[in-house]
Amino acid sequence: MVVRRDFGSYRRADANGIAAPLVSNIGWGVLPLYWRALSSMNAISVLAYRLVATLAAMVALLVAFSVLATAIPLAMFSYGVQHSHYLTVSFIQYLNPLIQFCVAVLLLHEPMRAQGYAAFMVIWVAIAVYSFGAIRAYWEWLKPHAR
Repeated sequence: MVVRRDFGSYRRADANGIAAPLVSNIGWGVLPLYWRALSSMNAISVLAYRLVATLAAMVALLVAFSVLATAIPLAMFSYGVQHSHYLTVSFIQYLNPLIQFCVAVLLLHEPMRAQGYAAFMVIWVAIAVYSFGAIRAYWEWLKPHAR
């Protein structure tokens, strides 16, 4: 295991992270040697076709994953709004930045500066204020129904 320094945080260089692009690049360069069908084409045409085809495939994959990354949370939010209380969905919306922050700091070992601590505290204060207001509104709603 190799440890290297990246932007102030330590990360492990994984052997798969080196082997995958190495095998991919070797395969990308050596594979046309075995294609007899391409023997009638010149090298520039083959290279141009492969570059355009690779660009198109990468753009299609990027768009597909971007659509999924946007559509899944949006669908979950829409479902939550339709089948749950607005307070619950709003509370989850407040918790989302906190969860992302904890993942970044605890799992991805991102460096934390004073601004990070300030943001962390602002999120917790917002959650506390929101929770207090929601609990108070719930108790106010229960008062007439308790009789």
